[in-house]
Parts: sequence; structure tokens; C-alpha cells
Amino acid sequence: MGIGFVAFSPLANGLLSRYYTENDRFDAVNDYRASMPQFQKESFGQNKTLFALLDKLAEQKHATPAQISLAWMLCKKPWIVPIPGTRKLCRLKENIGAADIRLSSEEIKNIDAALDAMQMSDVFSGSPIKSKEE
Repeated sequence: MGIGFVAFSPLANGLLSRYYTENDRFDAVNDYRASMPQFQKESFGQNKTLFALLDKLAEQKHATPAQISLAWMLCKKPWIVPIPGTRKLCRLKENIGAADIRLSSEEIKNIDAALDAMQMSDVFSGSPIKSKEE
């Protein structure tokens, strides 16, 4: 159909960058992440399988977890355009580096299968997508 898909907040408000841990706290007055389920202490334990996958892929590709997250979207379909936000030049440069990471169709298939099979925390005041079988 020739329609692009813009992936808003492709790094889940920084969660997929792996720069945050269960010990980080956000100011509820100035940072909406303070109320997001994925940044609550218990969510980090619920997302440990996701984080392990990101860390493993980042090590294999000599990249960062953020770059892997963005590369996965860029390599999935040519019409998917992730728009990560940042206020820091170093993060912008890191994000741009995702364009140099190549994931094969087999790697994408394996990542998708792993994501489909893993349990994750709620995100963005919503719930994870449930499979049709659930």
C-alpha cells in the first residue's frame, strides 16, 4: 500500500537502552516515567529474559542494546521508521549507529520467536499483547 509505519518510542522510553535499573527513580513531578509500569522495581525482574536477549545480541553484534532494538525495527521491514527521542548528543550518535547493524531474516525470525515466547512486564499503562491462544 506504500504506507510507512512510524514506531513511536521504539526504546520504550529508554527501557530498552539498558541504561536504567530497578534502582533508578524518576521525579513524579517532572518525569512521566515515574508512573510507567515498565519502570517500577518489580518490572525489571519480569523483564530479565528480555534484557538477557538484548545483552546477548548486543555482544554478538558489537553494539549497544539500544542499537539492537532499533536495528531490529529497521531490518524487519523497509517501511518501519523508528523515531527515538533524546536530549543528549551521545545518545543521538548511538541511535544513528543502529543503521549500520545488519540482522538477517533468520536472526529477525529468531528474535521474533523469542519475543513471542517470553513473559514481560506491562508497559505504557497497558498490558502486553496476548497471543490468540490465551
